[in-house]
Formats: sequence, structure tokens, C-alpha cells
Amino acid sequence: METPKTVPIGSDAPNGSNSASWDRTVEQAKSGAHTTIDRLSESARPAVDKFSATAHQTVDKLSDVASQASATFSEKFSQAKGSQQQLLDDTRAYVREKPGTAIAIAVAAGFILRSIFRSR
Repeated sequence: METPKTVPIGSDAPNGSNSASWDRTVEQAKSGAHTTIDRLSESARPAVDKFSATAHQTVDKLSDVASQASATFSEKFSQAKGSQQQLLDDTRAYVREKPGTAIAIAVAAGFILRSIFRSR
């Protein structure tokens, strides 16, 4: 392989050679660059494929975790809603059975809350 010659700034061809020699040097440099790019591309392909596979696995795992969290949240929300409804039903039954006690508890709670909020 012929070693490319340096070209002084402003000249059209390498030191005293003709245009064909210059074109051949440029073509060799271009061919060498393409060969290097192809080699780098081929050597990078396994790393890119591995990265891609790992990224897909990570997305799948995150999706599974998000689905499980959503299902757990939905279940706990339903349980809390059921507990809230049960507490409301129990309170209604207590007020119907003992209205006087319920009013006394409500008045006492009102005084306590007023004292707490007034002191701030």
C-alpha cells in the first residue's frame, strides 16, 4: 500500500505528482475509512444486541412490577372502601340504638376540636 504524501496548503496535487496519483490517494483513504467503519460496525453489533436485549428485559420487569403494584393497590383500596362502609354502617346503627350518647359524644368531640384549633 502506498503511503499518502502530504499536500502543501494551496496546491492541487501531491509534491510534483499528477492528478491521477492524487485521486488514487484519496480513493485509498476513502476505501480504508469505509473498511474501518465496517469493522467497527461489526464489532459493535454484539454489544448493541446485548444492550437491546437487556433493555427489553428491564422494560418487561418494570411492566410486571407496575402491574403487580396496580393490582395490590386496587385490592387494598377495595378493602379500605369496605372498611369505611362497615364503619359508617356501625355508626348509623349505634346512633339509632343510643341517640343520646351519640349526641353527647358529638358535642364532646366538637369542644375538643374547638380547643385544639383555637390554641393554634
